[in-house]
Amino acid sequence: MDVFQKIQKSFANLSKNQKKVAEYIGRDGAMASFDSVRQLARKAGVSESSVVRLAQALGYEGYPELRRQLQEEFKKRMGGAGRLQRAVSELPARGFVESLFRKDVESIEETLSKFSYEDFARAMDLIWRARRIFIIGFRSAFSLAYFLNFRMARLGFDVHLILMTGGTSLLEQLALIDRRDLLVVIGFERLPEETRIAMNHAIVSKAKVLGISHSSTSEIARKATVCLLARRRDDRTQSVVAHMALLNALAIGVANRRRSRSLRALERLDRMEETYRRET
Repeated sequence: MDVFQKIQKSFANLSKNQKKVAEYIGRDGAMASFDSVRQLARKAGVSESSVVRLAQALGYEGYPELRRQLQEEFKKRMGGAGRLQRAVSELPARGFVESLFRKDVESIEETLSKFSYEDFARAMDLIWRARRIFIIGFRSAFSLAYFLNFRMARLGFDVHLILMTGGTSLLEQLALIDRRDLLVVIGFERLPEETRIAMNHAIVSKAKVLGISHSSTSEIARKATVCLLARRRDDRTQSVVAHMALLNALAIGVANRRRSRSLRALERLDRMEETYRRET
């Protein structure tokens, strides 16, 4: 179990100051891995003893051991080429497809075992009450953002996938968001600055924020109105299968809650498709 998994597992039982340190590590673990006790305490706004007690609460003898573990974690996570090389080297010579599939199944099962049906219901409420839905997700989260945008558009929602096309394009899209809208933010450990800007702008604009992430200590989880979590495999493979399953369930749940409206939207698409098929 790595440092971030230990933090996630123990977070609810940590003291207020220990949570501050844990949140800082979750937000900027790369920097924390090189901080001294004094530096980390200052950045987290707590005493040095709180840093030491967090390390001990996570099962380490003291902060030096925790810092060494953090450094090891970020060495493992460096660069896509390094991750791919490690992933390939760890695959069995035969049956690697089955091995990968089984790991994805395990991720989905773990997600389901910790699933919050209350948060899921709140997420559906946010979607149905929103005037417009904006979706943002970059890097490995982009495929998830695109998928959710596709499903919501087919159900007749006024949905906008935020894209980066250069210049001030991000700001031009964010300027449309107001308190009646919903921003869906999808991201993981290394949150792109553009995603952070979008989330902070939505909060300032008093819009609701629905987060899709991997950990209750992630920046998205801490700032979102509601955050849905799914298990993400380690960075060697970066599989997002559990998150895709979660978004699929969310789309179906939204459609089922307002079935008549969803059916009308899909029937309208069917009629349009039939019309244009005849014309061609």
